[in-house]
Amino acid sequence: MNKRLTRRAGTLLATSALLFGTSVMLGATEAAAAQWTFKKVAVSSNGSFSIGAYNNGTYAGAMTWNADPVTGGAPGDSFQVVDRLSDGWGMEAHMTSPVSGRTATTRGHTAVYYSPWNTKDLTEGTSVYIQLCAFKGSSERCSVAYSGHA
Repeated sequence: MNKRLTRRAGTLLATSALLFGTSVMLGATEAAAAQWTFKKVAVSSNGSFSIGAYNNGTYAGAMTWNADPVTGGAPGDSFQVVDRLSDGWGMEAHMTSPVSGRTATTRGHTAVYYSPWNTKDLTEGTSVYIQLCAFKGSSERCSVAYSGHA
């Protein structure tokens, strides 16, 4: 009986060690998989700006806020995102102020993809705050909310 109990305890200990080692390795792999950084770039005196997203130092996408209309191009008081890197991550931007709930996203599309412009007229000079996020499944990495104006 003691031999049998000793063998079961040894099997249980070996199985536990294997499961623990596997969970540590999987956790380390997920954590090391993507190191996201964000940087506010292309700031203009009219209030327009962009946020660049970098996955492990590689340019992966961006959000662009366009304060004023561009002839033959983007509407004013609008923003869009672009996913530039085929890494399985998408881009999504959220206006946090003055209007919450405005979103531009690449969900459901493969890179390279530009979202439609999310536009809504704002009073000239109104401060805007927009946050850019990279997402993959239920994982999300986000910038701080950067500011510009209408």
